[in-house]
Amino acid sequence: MGVTRVATVQREEQTARVPERRPKYRTLAAVLSALIPGVGQWYAGRTLRGWLFFAPHVVLLAGTIVGYRRGTLGLLELAVQPDLLRVFVIGDAVALIWRAWAAIDAWMVVVPGWRPSVWSRAALGAIVVVLAAPHVLVGGYAMRGIQLVETVFVTEEEVAATTTTTMTTATTVTTSLPPEATPDPQIALQLMVPDADSARNLIFRQDMGDPDAVAVLADVLAPPSLVEAPFVAFDQRVDPGRISFLLVGGDAGPGRTGLRTDTMMVATIDTATGDAAIFGMPRNFKYIPLPKSMHGVWVEEEQEALRAMWTDDDEDGIPDQWVDLDGDELPDEPEFESCDCYVEMLNSIYGRTRSWDRSYPGTPDPGMAALRDVVSHLLDLRIDYYVLVDMAAFVRGIDAIGGVDVMVQDPLHVTVSAPWEGAPKATVNVEEGMNHLTGFEALAYTRWRWGSSDYARMQRQRCLVRAAAAQADPVTLLTAFPTIASVIEDNVVTDVPASFLPELVRIAGKVNFNDIATVGFVPPTYNDGRALGGYPIPDVDKIRWKVDKVIAEGIAAQTKTGDSECGA
Repeated sequence: MGVTRVATVQREEQTARVPERRPKYRTLAAVLSALIPGVGQWYAGRTLRGWLFFAPHVVLLAGTIVGYRRGTLGLLELAVQPDLLRVFVIGDAVALIWRAWAAIDAWMVVVPGWRPSVWSRAALGAIVVVLAAPHVLVGGYAMRGIQLVETVFVTEEEVAATTTTTMTTATTVTTSLPPEATPDPQIALQLMVPDADSARNLIFRQDMGDPDAVAVLADVLAPPSLVEAPFVAFDQRVDPGRISFLLVGGDAGPGRTGLRTDTMMVATIDTATGDAAIFGMPRNFKYIPLPKSMHGVWVEEEQEALRAMWTDDDEDGIPDQWVDLDGDELPDEPEFESCDCYVEMLNSIYGRTRSWDRSYPGTPDPGMAALRDVVSHLLDLRIDYYVLVDMAAFVRGIDAIGGVDVMVQDPLHVTVSAPWEGAPKATVNVEEGMNHLTGFEALAYTRWRWGSSDYARMQRQRCLVRAAAAQADPVTLLTAFPTIASVIEDNVVTDVPASFLPELVRIAGKVNFNDIATVGFVPPTYNDGRALGGYPIPDVDKIRWKVDKVIAEGIAAQTKTGDSECGA
């Protein structure tokens, strides 16, 4: 009986001590299962229950292995696909529920049947909140990514609704005409550039056309329907070996009316090697050759520009260029021959074509599409997509990646206008050498031209874009993603299709951003004379020759020595 009495006392003492230790056990079990579902159950002595909660780790492990094998770029390819992001969000929510359930279950099974204290409940609540935080953050990033892709980039339906284009050599020709152009049907037919592989389109070819084709011209030129113009794959829409973008910086801001495209560059990438180049266009180029689809649009301006160049040295009231054409011994105005060019500054094309919805149906910005076609024709280089960024996006984007390191070749101490209403003026004070610039400093650095030159400014712009691209590593972009997403949504316009983003990520992954060729088509090297007022006229043949040379030879052809104009 004595032994029995001692055992009873021991059990009573153990039972009396349990309530004091219960919160510690419960909290520890919940923490363990919050970290790794199932471990808290094992700690509580519930082995089978622990294995049931641990089993989903097999799926998690498999996903981790797949992600590791894909690498950073592979994961980024997945991250730009909204449908996959939606699946990820659902998976993230399921994982949160699973981990929270495992923590709560472990907390409950440590000492079943006992009523937990208020402090123990509070501890469990804190564990669940801490547990949920990373899931909410990651899920929020994914939802933000979905919103960004679907807001900024073109959907499949929008791509199908755009005007069908065909290429001659490397020049884009639209199958509809600008609203201002009203050529007769025969001329309009000549604007059609048929697919060489299509026998049906032989009726539209010059000197081979069927006269009856004129009767169906309206149907041919009409914007295609979704059925007639189905969405096409990436490698069918662009040259599989090369992809090019028109990058434009707009100067909209306080005190300015409208938006001028003062910064115009073309970035082109070899999709196989990743070799890349940036070509800069002066904003003040005049007499720019136009693609066939725009011939005749600005003829009256051509005539006015021609008349402005006539002289009257003998002051007889008749231009010296007039000669007797009909034999009546009186000077006659020379017969006008169109140069098929745009006689005003290149940066004014955008503003004058923004309403060309009929010529570029479905595109986010007809003015950018028109400018793309003009620059494409000038360079004789197919340009696939455009990106328009305003000053606010430029400043905020640079700040989002923590600023940019730039090799400054000439000291600069200047102030330029504010990028948006209520913002301070942008100031930069830099000396020769490597300098770290904030967003406002970078804006002043790339916009200032007084006391310098428009062409020196263009060089600074190309070099800063190159530097920013090189420094925007994946970790930095991920950290700053919410800010970058807001900047892009509010200040960027592009016609890049959302479904092509994975392809573009793969291509970008091949580019060495520290080794990009940069070329500026500036006078006196790349102009063929000057228009009234001293504006440069592009030397089209030399510009196209340089583009071909850089594409063929890479950075060795960017300058005479092969050295970068950026100094580093």
